[in-house]
Amino acid sequence: MVRTFLIGLGLIMSLFGLNDIFTTRACFVSSNPQPGKSIYAPPTAVTVTFSEELTPQSTISVVSTVRLNSSGEPIYSGGEKVSTSSAIDIYDPKHRTLKAILMLEPPSGLYRVDWTAIAAKNEAGRFGSYYYAAGMAIPDHILREGKNSLREEDINYFDEINLPESAVFAGLILVLIGVFWNYLPKRSPKY
Repeated sequence: MVRTFLIGLGLIMSLFGLNDIFTTRACFVSSNPQPGKSIYAPPTAVTVTFSEELTPQSTISVVSTVRLNSSGEPIYSGGEKVSTSSAIDIYDPKHRTLKAILMLEPPSGLYRVDWTAIAAKNEAGRFGSYYYAAGMAIPDHILREGKNSLREEDINYFDEINLPESAVFAGLILVLIGVFWNYLPKRSPKY
């Protein structure tokens, strides 16, 4: 009875962990402007393309972290939103691209693009961000974060980042204990 319970519980834990590990998620493919790039003038829109079709719950926003004043001095804005609207790009027939329309004539400066991409296939999510600059160079410390400032992670519903891998490992341990249950030394009752 105990042996069957341990093997069953271990298999269930392993299956849940493997399901989460192999779930299809919408991963970053490309963007305009590109991560870590400095462009001459601020764009009117920002697009990010993903590997999978997206749901309408997917979001994108653009915030200004540093603006340049008329004399070229940096002003730290602390994350002022400059995107006015965002949605799945209607010009992408595969529905894999998010598009953010920016306010008219955004100032030169450093911008951060944030997104949450929800795959239409199974509603598994990823979130991420990257920086680009307009009319200025990107600071080196930002370029060292991720790949040209690109960061991307799976949305986990638990605080533990490695929970799926831990579930598979714990499940396999329980299966092994269950398989070898009859071979483990038994304690004889003391009278």
